[in-house]
Amino acid sequence: MPHVPDPLPPAVLAALQRGQTIEAIKLLRDATGLGLKEAKDAVDRHRSGPARPPEATAPWHGTLPPPVLAAIQQGHVIEAIRLLREASGMGLKEAMDKVEAHRRTHPAINPMRSPGEVPRRSATGWAVAAVLLLALVAWFVWRR
Repeated sequence: MPHVPDPLPPAVLAALQRGQTIEAIKLLRDATGLGLKEAKDAVDRHRSGPARPPEATAPWHGTLPPPVLAAIQQGHVIEAIRLLREASGMGLKEAMDKVEAHRRTHPAINPMRSPGEVPRRSATGWAVAAVLLLALVAWFVWRR
């Protein structure tokens, strides 16, 4: 299997500096014998810069921080996920799962609704109105 040189050959670097990404990939393939995907990945890695080490964050202890809870109570789920990721250092999927699990176990705080869904009202108001209307009609009938 061909090896990706580090740093990339000077001709490839020159093509990248000129903004010629496709030419840089072609030159890298010619110089190393890499396949198209491997050469493209190597050029993309070079363009994205050096890999940053993961940021040190506080360890996760399992309880949701107060700002996350406040965001959930206000219905700002995306904000709650963002805050949880910042506070705990966990990944997007894990933070989403934690926030959704909290919402499922505390439905009185914030019932789960789809974006844009209007909360449904109970039929109690309509039932009371119907009973009052029937009582009014019955009163008029008995009065005659």
